[in-house]
Amino acid sequence: MFLPTMTTKRTTPDTQGGSRAAKKRAKKRQQQDVSKTESGPEKIEEIKDKEEDEQVVQPKSKKLQLLMSSDDDDEQPKERVQKKKKKKAKSGKMQLPMGDDDDEEPQDIVPKKKKKSDKTKEKKAEKEVVMQPQDVDMDGENHPNGEDEDVDVNAEEQVLNEILSQLNPIEILFPERLIGMDNAGDDDAEDDEPNPLILVQHIDTKRRARAVFESILAPCGITVEEFYEEYWEQKPLIISKSKNIAEVTNEDDEAKVGSETEQIDEEELQKYRSRFNGFLSKKKIEDLISNHPMRYGKDLNVTNFCDTGYGEKRRVTLDQFGAMKAGEDEFEAITAESNDVWQNFETGCTLRLLCPQKHNDEVHALLSNMEHEFGCMVGSNVYLTPGGAPNQGFAPHYDDIEAFILQLEGYKHWRVYPPMSKAETLPRGSSPDFTEADMKDIDAVIDIELGPGDMLYMPRGWVHQANTCRSKHHSLHLTMSAMQNWSWVDFLELIMPEALEAATTKATSMRSGLPRNFLNYMGTMHEQVDSKSKDTPEALRQLAAKMDEDEDEDEAKQKKRIAKMQAMFKAEAKKKIMRVCKEALSMVTTGCDQIAKRFLSDRLPPAFNAQELTFTSDNRAENGGKVWPNTLVRLAKPGIAHLVIEDDKAVIYHSADNSRVYHETALSPLEFEIDDAPALEMLLTTIEPHWICVEDLIHGDIEDKMELSQALYDEGILAIFQDKKPDTSVQTG
Repeated sequence: MFLPTMTTKRTTPDTQGGSRAAKKRAKKRQQQDVSKTESGPEKIEEIKDKEEDEQVVQPKSKKLQLLMSSDDDDEQPKERVQKKKKKKAKSGKMQLPMGDDDDEEPQDIVPKKKKKSDKTKEKKAEKEVVMQPQDVDMDGENHPNGEDEDVDVNAEEQVLNEILSQLNPIEILFPERLIGMDNAGDDDAEDDEPNPLILVQHIDTKRRARAVFESILAPCGITVEEFYEEYWEQKPLIISKSKNIAEVTNEDDEAKVGSETEQIDEEELQKYRSRFNGFLSKKKIEDLISNHPMRYGKDLNVTNFCDTGYGEKRRVTLDQFGAMKAGEDEFEAITAESNDVWQNFETGCTLRLLCPQKHNDEVHALLSNMEHEFGCMVGSNVYLTPGGAPNQGFAPHYDDIEAFILQLEGYKHWRVYPPMSKAETLPRGSSPDFTEADMKDIDAVIDIELGPGDMLYMPRGWVHQANTCRSKHHSLHLTMSAMQNWSWVDFLELIMPEALEAATTKATSMRSGLPRNFLNYMGTMHEQVDSKSKDTPEALRQLAAKMDEDEDEDEAKQKKRIAKMQAMFKAEAKKKIMRVCKEALSMVTTGCDQIAKRFLSDRLPPAFNAQELTFTSDNRAENGGKVWPNTLVRLAKPGIAHLVIEDDKAVIYHSADNSRVYHETALSPLEFEIDDAPALEMLLTTIEPHWICVEDLIHGDIEDKMELSQALYDEGILAIFQDKKPDTSVQTG
């Protein structure tokens, strides 16, 4: 529920759009003597009471055949989906050491696959669905469906689950392409018999994102929940149809492509090898470099891990740069010439695309959906390496991201090593390049050749290197990254400085001076060594014991006096620290607002599918983009906007205007009056599959409700739907 006392650090907004409407409404309220106390505690209680009684409208429409779930209310029909947890896949034999934690048991990487018969049984028993969705007729009356329709919806759910289990990620992201292919040339099909693929087109964002991730993990037989519990941030996961080792018997032989781990027919293997088709290909990259300006260091890197003439291999970057920018600490970016790029590629260099989603809708849709799955910024790089020799573009290193390597074309030999120390487990930054000498005495725990359709997941801190094989095939893989600068320490870095400032402002004792001459007894050189403590190194214990034997009575008294002053100083410091920590605990909510703003600044713009676009301002198919009192509204995509209170204003930060290039455009928040906050909260927390009617918003008058909704819709934040004739009795300017 919205809390008026919530405040965050002010960020200067671009007050176009929502602010004009806010000023107009503020002037109108002054004329009508509307009291400001309506947003106080009494108003909040009124909102709570109204929300408890409110029923969310779910329209019935051919355009909107969504799988709906009703609120858990005894007065409303219910939809319950009971999932039967799949049996956990037995782990394989490969075992890993984990950093310096000697007491941890070795962990498995490759899960043993389930028998096909077991999968079939589990798939049938996976979900039990009891659905009783609501219909909304043209008169706005809610009524339950009959038993026959319940059966139909239940059957649709089962059909949907079966369809999703058979689709690859691209097909889940763009089902309309499959629908078009399925209907092409099918002129004899009955018009009234719906295509079951339409069910995939209408699933909500959360389910689509989960379905894409399930599709990526599907071949290894583990569920998404098992992945998060057993692998996420802990150990690598291999999904491969090849054996675990790629070997070269002699220099004249080509690298042996690992044989299949199990006997599968050619058709099934081909389907597996093509499961990542549609994202990118070498041909698409050639067209991209030819038809779009690709800047060195911004869009493209050309690198090689090769002998530099000093007796060992090092990474060499062949990017070209212009003159230093005036007044800035960076060079001007030079646009890559296509001929130069491909000449370097032919000599063994790797091409790395730094922002593949910039010109590629498929990669953008994948990353945007994974942001909904992981709840953090998701980025990507693409690596194209020539074959014909063991070519390698990058030195051994570790990254500060959770990395998902999707092998798109060709084969690549990967070697992966565990974190070198506990301090380098889940690191906050990437490592420098390691040399061959650095890796000489470290054994790889993964030594595998990945082929098309294979996937390798690596947590932060796992050292890795990869090269193509001696075959003539190039290698193309997409690395999907997550969790960069998204840890508890990053969160605490946001609130602890604010907590220190707040505690300093509130408490005079925080600003009082340090004890006089405290450096005469505090510091390392005054620290007294306990000769009896087991934690003290042996050499220091022996030295302390000898000093204790030699000290006289005066020295013993002085030692006790210093120890007493040290204890008093530490006790006082503890009080100050606890005061700051107490202040920090009170700032957890506002800290979440701050990190939400950072996420909205970092993340990609929402990737709307064809169905979703019909409800947004990009399309304006509904009412020509006009909001009326009986118009149904909701947030266009979950999580794309966040409401905060800054300087007694309600401010909405959103990612609708973001660029596909990281931080290319600044956030443009919308500013509203404080008494707009309850209605804004209702708009931003109504997400698919639910809708709310504009006239049901908590606010003073219907004009304000319409203006708020219209402002957010025009900004691209809201979706609208008109399930009955617009109520044009109320007009707004």
